[in-house]
Parts: sequence; structure tokens; C-alpha cells
Amino acid sequence: MRTVGYIRTAELGVALASTYMTAVTLIQTSIYGKLKPYAIGFLHPILEAYGIDPAYIDIILLGLVVALSFNFWRRGDEAGFGRLFSLNMLMFFPAVVDFSMFNWVNLILPYDPKPRVSVLWAFAVGLLLQATYLFLRYTVRFRLLQDELLDRGAEQGDVDEVSRGQMYYLASLVFGTAAISAAIYYVVPFIVGLVSLDVSGVPYPHIVIGVACILLIAAAIVYYLRGGRVEAILEKTVSVITKTPSKEEAQPEI
Repeated sequence: MRTVGYIRTAELGVALASTYMTAVTLIQTSIYGKLKPYAIGFLHPILEAYGIDPAYIDIILLGLVVALSFNFWRRGDEAGFGRLFSLNMLMFFPAVVDFSMFNWVNLILPYDPKPRVSVLWAFAVGLLLQATYLFLRYTVRFRLLQDELLDRGAEQGDVDEVSRGQMYYLASLVFGTAAISAAIYYVVPFIVGLVSLDVSGVPYPHIVIGVACILLIAAAIVYYLRGGRVEAILEKTVSVITKTPSKEEAQPEI
């Protein structure tokens, strides 16, 4: 099997796993429990016409969203994976609201937030969605780069070697991001406990914290924009393999 086959198989596994876990989480949220009787009442005539027991509504939902996830994977482009991520985030939203300190949905639709999943479960599913987004976002680019290399006359073996290197890089990126997120999740409560007393003595602590957050966000944006150098590295990789000048080398001297 060519490298692209392994990439597509990995994409399928990641897509289905993230959608399934998010749907399982949705079924155990309070908002779903509140709306489920209304959904059964609305769909009861249709289910009865096909001889389907309304008690299987949860399984029907799981099958439907997994089928949608498979359909988005079949497209294999950024638009399809974008819809997949939107579907997962839409299903994950009720779990976030259940654990939110400001449950604005409860102001519109009063209900008792009693999720059947733990905070750690919700965090793990959110981490899976983050990893899924990173993985699919990059694998699409890798496959496009493969096509570009082959169109420029590169050998299949060289293209497969480049793709393997990219996948190793992506695996380290995904696992590194997940490890950093998990570390922040466990460390932040201890940091809050340590600095809460010191911050309470600072005048206008909300302003100080707000300015610090703004500086961190600005630094993150600058770091992200500097990440554009990765595209230049990929372009040079293509030029080396295919013996064609990169965009920078193709620029005429003035």
C-alpha cells in the first residue's frame, strides 16, 4: 500500500473515533436528556411507520452521525473535514455547557444540569477533538503535496519517504500538543491556588490579569504568524526533490 493509503486509513480512524466519542458524550448530557422526549415525540410517527422502537433513538443517533463522519471522510478535502469538525463541536457543546460556570442556555431553556460524564471525560473528549483537528488539517496538506511532487516528476519512492517524515513530524506535534494541554489542565488549579492570595493584594487584579492575558495572546499570534516559515521549508523540499526552483529562488533579481 502506498503512503497515501496509510494516511487515508489513519484519517478514517481518527474521524470515526472522534465523532463516536463526541456522540456518546452528547447522549449523556443534561441538554440531550431535556430535549430527547421532544425529539421522540416528533419522530415517533416516522419511527412507527418503519417499525422502529423509539427506545433505540440513541443508537439511531450514533449511526447517523458516524455515517455523516464517514461521508465527510470520503470527500477527503478541507471543506469535508471542516464540516466534520463543526459536527463534532456542535455535539460537544452541551457537555461544555453542563460544566460551565455561566450556563446561559439554562436562562433560555431551564433545566437541571446533571451530566452523566465526569469533568475528566469531557476534557479527554475535547483533547481528542483538538488532536483530530490538527491531524486532519495537516494530512490534507500532505496529500496535496504528494500530488504536487508527482506532477513535477518526482519518484514515488522519494514521495513516500517525504510523506513518512511528515507523518512522524505530525505525530510528534499531536502528542506534544496533547501533553501540553493535559499538563495545563492539571497544573492550572495548583497555580491558581498559589497566586490567588498574592493577586488579591494587587490593586485592580482583573486589569492586571487582563493585560497579562492580552500579552500572552499577542505573543501566541506572533508565534503563529512566524510559523509561515514551515510553508517555505516545504516549498524548498519540493524544489530539491523535483529539481525545480522554489518561489524564492524563482524571484528575479532587481
